[in-house]
Amino acid sequence: MSKTRVLPKAFTEKGLYMLATILKSKRATKATIAIIETFTKIRELSRTIKKLPSVTDKKEQQSLMQKSGEIIAEILDDSLETDESETTIELNLAVLKFKHTIKKSKK
Repeated sequence: MSKTRVLPKAFTEKGLYMLATILKSKRATKATIAIIETFTKIRELSRTIKKLPSVTDKKEQQSLMQKSGEIIAEILDDSLETDESETTIELNLAVLKFKHTIKKSKK
């Protein structure tokens, strides 16, 4: 029986920390920091979305939804590349629906 080796497509947070202790190049350090920052943003997004159902004040709900949208935009804008004139990403997270559109100007 032959074994096929497949490169990982995702890291767990613990796996990332373990990897960071091994890899020391500048490129590896930049990648590790970017991934850790993304994990932090996703954790913050998770906490914000969990608060939404329990909040009854409309202004506070709107503020939490705005904050969630900003966090998602930060995550996507850091590394999202497109070669189309317009790209739209829609996320429906039960209590929050987010639509993010990127428009590229013609050169």
